[in-house]
Amino acid sequence: MRRYGSLKFEAGNSKQNRNSTGVKLLGIANLRFQIGLLFLLAACTGSAESRQELHSGKLALDSQQYNQAIRDADAVISSGDSDALAEAYYLRGYAIEMRPKADNAATAHDLAMARDSYAKGLGHDPRPTLAARLHAQLGNVCYNQQDYSAAVPELTAAFNGTDATLPKDLMLYHIGIGQQRLGRFEDADTSFSRLQRDYPNSPYAGPARAHQGVRGFYVQVGAYSRDSDIDAAARAVAAAGSAPLKMYNKGLTIIRTADVPSFVQAEELRDRLVGEYPDARVMP
Repeated sequence: MRRYGSLKFEAGNSKQNRNSTGVKLLGIANLRFQIGLLFLLAACTGSAESRQELHSGKLALDSQQYNQAIRDADAVISSGDSDALAEAYYLRGYAIEMRPKADNAATAHDLAMARDSYAKGLGHDPRPTLAARLHAQLGNVCYNQQDYSAAVPELTAAFNGTDATLPKDLMLYHIGIGQQRLGRFEDADTSFSRLQRDYPNSPYAGPARAHQGVRGFYVQVGAYSRDSDIDAAARAVAAAGSAPLKMYNKGLTIIRTADVPSFVQAEELRDRLVGEYPDARVMP
């Protein structure tokens, strides 16, 4: 199994931030596509009322009035205007993803709602460009939910779609990460190689290279300078059921678990450690 001496692996885990009360929030790695007004309306063959609602919803979205954008999308959905439903579900899902989250429960709730909206949009015969964006956003949501078996085919459909404005380097990187976490190591290496070949200037080319050759996972507990902290972290790893291993970086001692063959096993190890070490994370 491959070993790592580096402290940083980009996009290896969902990033966290904090709300105004200091509570850690799960980050959503939203692809953040701009929903241009012409994109929403140019090919929409819905009624004049639907086009107006979508117009209003787009303006609300641009003004960060996310709940208003959702209401405008819901008005189109409630009208049953079949020719405008794909656009409406896309707008609805995107606004749900973008609105601020108070806590992790709200994040999980909104991810589930957005996933449902994108899936329904794909069920209403979207035109090819919109279909690619629906696949991309659905794949992005599934990726953030760590449902990699669903994320990989959706992101692959988006990657193979007709919308040239999609961030295909990022999607290919997430496809590779998803394949890796599903244990499809050879497929992941193929995706990472393609990313480096086709997008050599991408900010994800370096991380893709770092992930190539991975055949196992581990949990990194933390990096310490004091012997007492090193010993305590090593004891915690042993109590979690793994042999504690040490790596060294810039004068710090990094405490980690031994390698395990699956991402799920690594998550189980992390879950045994996060109570005492909340910054423990699965690597790579």
